[in-house]
Amino acid sequence: MREKDDAAKEKILECAKAEFMERGYADASMRAIAERSGCTTGMLYSRFADKDEIFRELVESPAEELYNYFVAVQDDFAARDPEFQRTQMHAYVDAKIGRMADIIYDNFDAFKLIVCKSNGSSYEFYIDRMVDIETKNTFRFIELLRSQGIRVNEIRKDFAHMLSSALFNGMFEVVAHDLSKEDALHYIGQLQRFFNAGWDVLLGL
Repeated sequence: MREKDDAAKEKILECAKAEFMERGYADASMRAIAERSGCTTGMLYSRFADKDEIFRELVESPAEELYNYFVAVQDDFAARDPEFQRTQMHAYVDAKIGRMADIIYDNFDAFKLIVCKSNGSSYEFYIDRMVDIETKNTFRFIELLRSQGIRVNEIRKDFAHMLSSALFNGMFEVVAHDLSKEDALHYIGQLQRFFNAGWDVLLGL
């Protein structure tokens, strides 16, 4: 009985993913998902409260894995001594990109849903959560430099947020454009170098 229930759930999730991929979260419907999966809407609602619960089931685990890894990297860097942070910031971040790419490409469909199909869902602002953390840590790093007697140019917080948004949305473009992992790593590496150099100029380092 458990195997039958698990098979039915997997069928629903498979059909829901196809529905979201074709129509996007906003235009997908529980009725259409039920029809695709061969069950009644009543049966579907007995398993899932709404389409957002289904969407979360499809993306939550890899999305939170990537998010938690990103937060852990930020926290680990912040715990390093000031000299390491000052001299190794770019190299440290660049070295972590490979693992982030692994998580994304091991779960490509989930991130395709988040990046391209999530408008209206609880994951619509997933990338924005990461942008906010990046912006906060940018200013933490600036204050650290100043505490070490290093002169740093003034940067407006709204401008820093714009730059962080451009970086992260640019990174996730590899998903939107269905790049191979090899091409994605090359593209993200170029993007990182561009923003690293830009930040150094803006901060006057």
